[in-house]
Amino acid sequence: NLPDNAPARKWSFGNKVLAYAQSDSLDCRGFKQWKTVGRSVNKGESAAFILAPVTIKKTVVDANGDEDEVRACVNFKFIPVFAYHQTDGEDLGISYEPKELPPLADVAERLKVEVTWQPTPDDRMGDCDVDGSKVNIGTQDHKTFFHELAHAVRAKCNGSLADCDRAHEEIVAEFVGVVLMELYGYGDRTGNAWRYFEHYSKSPIKAIVKALGDVEAVLEVLEV
Repeated sequence: NLPDNAPARKWSFGNKVLAYAQSDSLDCRGFKQWKTVGRSVNKGESAAFILAPVTIKKTVVDANGDEDEVRACVNFKFIPVFAYHQTDGEDLGISYEPKELPPLADVAERLKVEVTWQPTPDDRMGDCDVDGSKVNIGTQDHKTFFHELAHAVRAKCNGSLADCDRAHEEIVAEFVGVVLMELYGYGDRTGNAWRYFEHYSKSPIKAIVKALGDVEAVLEVLEV
């Protein structure tokens, strides 16, 4: 979870996605906000930008003819923010990496896949760069790590995920995750995987069968 004093806790979902997409971090703050916790933005760092409303006072009249002053949004302005890794100063003790790394963490390193653990927006538990060079994990659940690692392997094998069949790639990655959870003795009896397959295909069984060749190829790269 984000630190209690992280400004992003109060941000809209849209601003969380904006900051995360631009900086690969959800804990982003402005110059002054970092100063208040003893850190300074490193020279030459590029800002991420979120949106803040521009408001004005407006007088409204209700049905009884009574006047009241309210604030109305008339526009939006861009606000520059920076991620923790773009700053230096006081050690805030912010670390999201699990105490015990999941199986295949060493394989990710061998494949030159950078793995970071940090809070992610509410619509995802992790994600992978289109070229497979980096994955972000927003949970310490091994299944998500396996899923995103599978995406990274597919990206490296195919050159990119940019023009891929999204549904097929998600089914491949999820099934790899299911297999690895079983192989390493974690298992998954929640039914979440099946719901995930149903989300991406009206015929999950057919989609899984179609994906099996690619699943096997990923497992071979991972050497499991």
